[in-house]
Amino acid sequence: MSETPLSDLMAQHAETRSPESYERFLTAFRDATVGIAAVEVEGIEDRVAAGSTRHGDGLRRLIAFADPEVAAKAPDTQCNAGIAGSVLLQMAIQDPDTAGLLVNSATATISLVISRERAAALIG
Repeated sequence: MSETPLSDLMAQHAETRSPESYERFLTAFRDATVGIAAVEVEGIEDRVAAGSTRHGDGLRRLIAFADPEVAAKAPDTQCNAGIAGSVLLQMAIQDPDTAGLLVNSATATISLVISRERAAALIG
């Protein structure tokens, strides 16, 4: 079994761009432990939040990392904590200021977006 199953699915989707490959990625993301860029919450001791970005189209998205054990070893990585994918999806749904998630591969320069609407459908 691969050390980077989620990144492998991201690479498959980048190659095929098929709805089926995206669905496989989404299901695996929901069920996996994913990495985040944990940041301190200002004014609240011992609290952290998932970091966010406005990369690409300027919309705010929470940053996630596929295969955090590998992603955390990359030079200059922001991946510094792990969280259940389902929990991060729920965080994106509950944050009215975010458009969803931006997921970065641990093995290639590939990022995939998960919209708030898609996150909500995954959580059901």
